[in-house]
Amino acid sequence: MKFDPDIILNATQSAVFLSERDVAGQIPLNFVTTSSVSLRAACFGNNIYDEDAAGRCISNLLTVGYRRLIVDLYWSPDERKWQLCPVSIPQDATVVSVSGTATETATATATNAAQATVTATASSSGSLLYELGSYRCTTKVDLDGLIDVLRGLFQRTSTELTAYIRFVTFNLHAAASASNPDEAAAALTGDQLPTGSDTLTSIFDHQLSSYVYTPSELASERANLNESWYEVDDSYKPITEYFTVDSDAKGIQSTPDGWPCGKFVQLAREKRLLVEYGTVDPQLEGYELSAAHSLIFPAHYLSSTISIAVDAAGQLDSTCYYVPGATSVAEANSSWAISDYIPVLGETSRNATIQEMSAVSVNLTACGLTPSLNDTLFNTTAANTIAPYEQLSMASSWAWSISQPADTSSSTTDSDASSDSSSTSSTNNNHCAVMDLTLAGHWRAVNCSLTRHAACRVGTAPFTWRLSATAHAFADAYDHACPPNTSLSIPRTGVENSFLYHYLLTQSDVLDPAATSSPSSTHEVWLDLNSLDVTSCWVTGGPDASCPYAADPGELERRTVLVAAIAGIVICIIAALTLFVKCNANRRNSRRNKRVIKGWEYEGVPS
Repeated sequence: MKFDPDIILNATQSAVFLSERDVAGQIPLNFVTTSSVSLRAACFGNNIYDEDAAGRCISNLLTVGYRRLIVDLYWSPDERKWQLCPVSIPQDATVVSVSGTATETATATATNAAQATVTATASSSGSLLYELGSYRCTTKVDLDGLIDVLRGLFQRTSTELTAYIRFVTFNLHAAASASNPDEAAAALTGDQLPTGSDTLTSIFDHQLSSYVYTPSELASERANLNESWYEVDDSYKPITEYFTVDSDAKGIQSTPDGWPCGKFVQLAREKRLLVEYGTVDPQLEGYELSAAHSLIFPAHYLSSTISIAVDAAGQLDSTCYYVPGATSVAEANSSWAISDYIPVLGETSRNATIQEMSAVSVNLTACGLTPSLNDTLFNTTAANTIAPYEQLSMASSWAWSISQPADTSSSTTDSDASSDSSSTSSTNNNHCAVMDLTLAGHWRAVNCSLTRHAACRVGTAPFTWRLSATAHAFADAYDHACPPNTSLSIPRTGVENSFLYHYLLTQSDVLDPAATSSPSSTHEVWLDLNSLDVTSCWVTGGPDASCPYAADPGELERRTVLVAAIAGIVICIIAALTLFVKCNANRRNSRRNKRVIKGWEYEGVPS
């Protein structure tokens, strides 16, 4: 398998993921919601484990924004390897029939005599799909293949602009035998269990260790913050309101429960992956997990699964980490919270169902939970139809409204220009972000010259906000709007966004979120986020903040292609000039060899 998606994100989707990653860059990892998906459901819901389809499916899911993969791994004692197929494929099986080319049939029937007798079909990639009860599997859909996909992803997205942290949870199972493929596997003991180079620790240490942030690194950094999280540039330091900090007599600071932030892990440590164990089947009870903790986190260390329930409108009627009146993280502790599933509210139509599931995802992230997709959507995998999986992933964004931030390269008319007297432009020059109360507190991009009240954070408090007394254009709002001990700011997580949204709903003397027909100044509030420096590069820090990246994220790939094309043209021109100079030199040399004999011109020596 390899990283080979057949989908790319558009400029708006890229801006959503990048801006959300950046505003949450200093939030500890355990409080940042993302999107989670089960590979068993999204890629293998049809029980077909084909190499090409599996690689394409996993690649597509990673590309459209799923940051957390739940992977069911099966240990095959026959092949001595971890695989994604639930059934062992004995290497000495006899294939009794194969549908495919003559070459494939000859290869299949050349295997030696049998402990098991199976039927196989040729896959689109030319490999054999062994029919094992209700499963069809190739021998190459295994842990090594998954690692190859992740390595390909990390190598292709190796810049500060494209790097995102990924999480993998491994549920461990024993593979069923080929002779009883639909029966539970027998308990494994002794040398049937993974040992030595077969253990997950050994495999990851050998193949992917340079990308993995480990439990030992976390423990070492927690013990001395002065020489780890606090040793870097201020913009890479985690926000301390989110964890406990202790200090000894020597001034060495430590934390018993803190986590580094995304910027520290991605940029200072240049790590991209955190791995944990999930469930472990009783058949693998003898497999020693503790030795793996130097590289793989213990079971459920990176996830706290929360059982959820929703009402008919898709609202959570159980756990929600938006707690009215809370002022500290301890009162709204959403650390590693992940939903046990995304419920489907109805089956009236394909579109309605996706819309309902998306609405639930929106509410989960607003409550501080990572939505987890554990179902195959519409009986099709993400290798065949990525659209519904993509829509759910985008719905896991807690910040922007649908189709926002609007494409600033278009020339459409600003929706507020005709009704807001403070607008100075009729073109879509939407480079500043507002929270829109008519969109349940999600954000949208508007013209920076509009006058709006400002969302002002009180000190460094994560959940406490004030509304500016007067409205200003964005540039003036940053410097002059907020009251003392507050500053124009932006929510950094879904829970912080919910606290601001619900606070603004109480400001009825200034805002009127229900009056959608009135000027937008009554239901929109400035946030500290703009793309004034570079289109599609959304930054905090006021109107003079510069984009930290070398190019417009939406133009980066096109510029790369353009540079390559120009280089190719230059090479062609140089080659043409070289050829011209050489030909011209030959021509001059040829003329020097010409002689005139009796009025005739000859080249060389006449015979």
